[in-house]
Amino acid sequence: MSMDRNADVVVGVDGSSAADAAALWAADETALRPGSSLELLFAFQIPIVGHPEYEYPPEFADAIRAAGNHALDRVAAEVTERYPDLPLQRILTESDARLALVKQSAQARLTVVGSRGKGRLAEVLLGSVAFHVAAHGHSPVAVVPEAAHRTDGPILVGVDGSKTSDAALGFAFDQAAERGTEVVALLGWDGLGHQPTARRPAISGMAGASSEVNALLADRCAPWIEKFPDVVCRHVVHQGRPAEGLIGYAERAAQQPQLIVVGSRGRGGLSGLILGSTGHTLITHSRWPVVVVRSATTSQGL
Repeated sequence: MSMDRNADVVVGVDGSSAADAAALWAADETALRPGSSLELLFAFQIPIVGHPEYEYPPEFADAIRAAGNHALDRVAAEVTERYPDLPLQRILTESDARLALVKQSAQARLTVVGSRGKGRLAEVLLGSVAFHVAAHGHSPVAVVPEAAHRTDGPILVGVDGSKTSDAALGFAFDQAAERGTEVVALLGWDGLGHQPTARRPAISGMAGASSEVNALLADRCAPWIEKFPDVVCRHVVHQGRPAEGLIGYAERAAQQPQLIVVGSRGRGGLSGLILGSTGHTLITHSRWPVVVVRSATTSQGL
């Protein structure tokens, strides 16, 4: 099928329970905005060993396509049962799933993947598709754990004091306004500001660190508070690594967060080849959906 059609939310489907959970979560997200559409994408590859005598027979390829169509039909039926009027597209394509999802992300406002793939090596290759799409996706990318439960809690967003976290803050405030909830902006300070090679603004001395870090956090959030005056924003400073602070806050909070939002690395240098350490840790360990937002800048984010 053609992959040129446009959808508001794109989700990867592969027949696994993790992907099924991600698809239903994506349907819930799509339904938040009336008139939005959802695309279910199943990508597959036919193994080629390079010698005519060992080529897979046509019936093998037909079986893979049939399995893909079955997975799409099954998930589409579940989505339609939950949201009968939700515009729905189904795409079956012969391609690497990572490349297919990244391509489609250029046309979407949100791309969704499950945190684990299908197969015996799923534990070892934890979310290889998720890591790749989160690192290279053009739209914000949501990575959804299979056991994630929807809550009415706040949007938890990581702030690092740089311009690259502005995109994450913007996404968090927009989502909070849409859902009628608040934003919790957390800045994780691990002392990098004292190192001469640090990219973050320097913090001058331990004695004044607390007030200076709080001022930095307030400064980064101020433009978004002005843009979204009806959204309440709470500030949290964590002395330690950002990922530890975000997961720790989520675990201890009276209200579980709906989402954890972080910025991705930029495209400059080697940063475009890998996912930032905070995003990588959250995708691996978070029990809550994690949204990685691509910044418009090229400097390093969280």
